[in-house]
Amino acid sequence: MQIVLPGITGSGFIWMEIAQIICNPSVDQSMCDLGCHHAPYTPLLGYGEYLYVDIQDRALDNKELQKWFIQSDVIEYLKNCNRDFDLCIASDLLEHLTDVRGWELLSLMEAHSDKQVIFTPLGPWMISEDDHPDSHRSGWTPEMIPNYLSIVLPDFHPTLGVGAFFAVNCSDQEKERIYNEIKMKYDKN
Repeated sequence: MQIVLPGITGSGFIWMEIAQIICNPSVDQSMCDLGCHHAPYTPLLGYGEYLYVDIQDRALDNKELQKWFIQSDVIEYLKNCNRDFDLCIASDLLEHLTDVRGWELLSLMEAHSDKQVIFTPLGPWMISEDDHPDSHRSGWTPEMIPNYLSIVLPDFHPTLGVGAFFAVNCSDQEKERIYNEIKMKYDKN
């Protein structure tokens, strides 16, 4: 299932608005933010419990949440993780992994959470052979993960000429709720 929303340009506000619908958080739920960077938005979602994981040592924007930060390779963290979460989110992470490691990440997210959410550029963009963690190593499209509900924003990065998409994996009933809410709010066709 896929929704394409042309004409919507990216901002933190748009990301938050769509993420709120997708995540539908509750204070009695837990979230693991994988590849969290500085976690500018996920703490605002409204979960009761947060965990932040990034391969680089990061200072989170919300300083009081720093105690919930773990510096680790996200795949290694999930391989050794002895708990599950209501949600695992990987926003602007998947493109930094090779295809093989990206599939491994998705599999581990599915093993450790009830709902999985990704946000990534639409297709290959600035792929590099560089070993730096900020380099892009793969490009993803909704067609690559057909079991996920995708919300495609083809004009998200207009100055860069690249789109982005959210993809969520959860129960069919929850996918239907998300689909209907996104269509009602954004799809003017």
